[in-house]
Amino acid sequence: MSGGSVSKQKQSFSNLKNEMDKYEVIKLLGEGSFGRVYKAKVVADSTFVALKVICKGRRSNKEIVGLRRECEIQRHLHHPNIIQMLDSFETPSEIVVVTEFAQKELNTVLGKEGYLSEERATPIIWDLVSALNYLHSHRVLHRDLKPQNILIDSKNRAKLCDFGFARNMSTGTHVLTSIKGTPLYMAPELIEEQPYDYKADLWSLGCIMYELLVGAPPFCTASILHLIRLIRHEQIRWPTFISENCVSFLKGLLQKDPSKRINWEEILNHDFVKGHILICNDSTNMPLTKALSENTLHVQEQQRKDHMCNKAKSSEPKVSPQDMKNNNLSSQNSSIRNDTFIEESHPIETEEWIVFLQKSMEEVIGGELTSLTQTYLANIIVSPLRNTNTSPKVLTYVAKLLSLPFALRGVSHEMKEQIKKVYLEVKLVPNLIYSSKKIMKVFDSSSDETYKDVSDLTEDDFQALECIYVLLTHLVHLDNEFLSQLCDSIAVLNVYSILKSFLLICKSRLQLVMDLLAILTHVLRVFPENFELIDRIVLNEGKTVNFVELLRHNNPLMQERTCFFLLFLGKHSPANKMEVFWNETVRETLEALMYDSIGSVRNAADRTVEELRCKDFYKPSIVKQT
Repeated sequence: MSGGSVSKQKQSFSNLKNEMDKYEVIKLLGEGSFGRVYKAKVVADSTFVALKVICKGRRSNKEIVGLRRECEIQRHLHHPNIIQMLDSFETPSEIVVVTEFAQKELNTVLGKEGYLSEERATPIIWDLVSALNYLHSHRVLHRDLKPQNILIDSKNRAKLCDFGFARNMSTGTHVLTSIKGTPLYMAPELIEEQPYDYKADLWSLGCIMYELLVGAPPFCTASILHLIRLIRHEQIRWPTFISENCVSFLKGLLQKDPSKRINWEEILNHDFVKGHILICNDSTNMPLTKALSENTLHVQEQQRKDHMCNKAKSSEPKVSPQDMKNNNLSSQNSSIRNDTFIEESHPIETEEWIVFLQKSMEEVIGGELTSLTQTYLANIIVSPLRNTNTSPKVLTYVAKLLSLPFALRGVSHEMKEQIKKVYLEVKLVPNLIYSSKKIMKVFDSSSDETYKDVSDLTEDDFQALECIYVLLTHLVHLDNEFLSQLCDSIAVLNVYSILKSFLLICKSRLQLVMDLLAILTHVLRVFPENFELIDRIVLNEGKTVNFVELLRHNNPLMQERTCFFLLFLGKHSPANKMEVFWNETVRETLEALMYDSIGSVRNAADRTVEELRCKDFYKPSIVKQT
């Protein structure tokens, strides 16, 4: 590393207290939303340490309290398979955590080698079981076990790190309910929003063990919705090339029913790990590694029942952008990362932004597309989409600018592919969905999820929405990864009622309704397994979408898109769902379009009638063409 680079890194610490004089910064190891991690040398004895530097400036008081709690938990952990915290200190602007230094991440090893032989994986698994046994004996749940949070030291020992989501359970607490962790490694009980205990960590350990041996977690997909379905319903494919003891242990960890999942007594006596677990004898009262008494089991079950009762009484969970950040509903491979919906609320100068965006549009029209082909520049353009202070006029310009490459002639295929890659990286689709929710949200309400009536929207609001959904329509038809992101965003942001309200305004906002119909039809066409999303938007209780009005609209494209939407809705919906709105008038109106003067409308109606006439909900009296 050059002396200049080291000097610049040292400069970033200039506002820290004298504690920093104890360390000589060597190089940057990595950075993320948490801050930066540096390799450093202790001046006094020349040993190496890691410095985790966290900026407090953009963090809420709640987050800072959480960081301090993480430090407090890690400070009291002393085990050879857990990264040892050596020191921590604060300045007005930063928190610095000093830990022992380890050579590499397990994730890096897997990235290079794909998977490990059972012989190489086994010592790592023993180390992780040892670390978890220590944590659970001290009533600490890690709650975010994944390869990125496992380090390998110079002696090839595996060590757990990153206790940002760890929780120290009081002796009176037997189940937890707040969702923490990474979906690829998240236990089924968390996916189901059920109360959970230490066995959720054991499931995550099983996922890591599986990945070590096979090369991927037991359930692996880029879509959160698809991942949830796999964890809920799919059986695990057990590797056949490992020993009987190894697969037996793996099956014990990866039991979907936590009550059937292997417990600590069974773990320590299992032939795969017996005699290889490093156990410390300084556990707390009532360690989680000991079997619960009959009385404690009763209390645990009562806590589960109380939670489920409260959940049943409450309304459907609503996940806000801040919840996304705190709950870490993400993974390295997920289509939505935990930083996708980090809401911004700093002041934004509307006129200055409009000038900036107009200038950028002129550059793009002139052939200079750098602002859209570089991730860090595109991120700047996308940032107003998640700022609560952004005016609808700015949102309109953002959507127009981002749409330009697909509307201009002369943009090469290679350039469009690069722009598409950048748009996926900056999570453009989720941010567009969030911006449309932001337009509808009442921010001065005491309720977190109160929305405006569409009749209260201004002309600027509608113009922004129309530009946003034109772009969304193009993107989801451009690449299925955009479509997957859209499905995840609808579910995570809980925008079902908002989208339905848009479908009810066909008389005044034709383009918005047509684009939304095109998007929902494409979801049904490509990902019919996501029917539940469409169901909650269109067929759930409340005011029914007037499909007769849409079919009789004087715009041929509206008629055509309504026909195709009904076609795919009817193909993938149970009969009882279609009966919510299907009646003789809908059927007769659809059949009348088979004789429309516009060819595209006529063809759409023909195909829809032909494919739906055999469905149970469809009445038999079909008008046949002569």
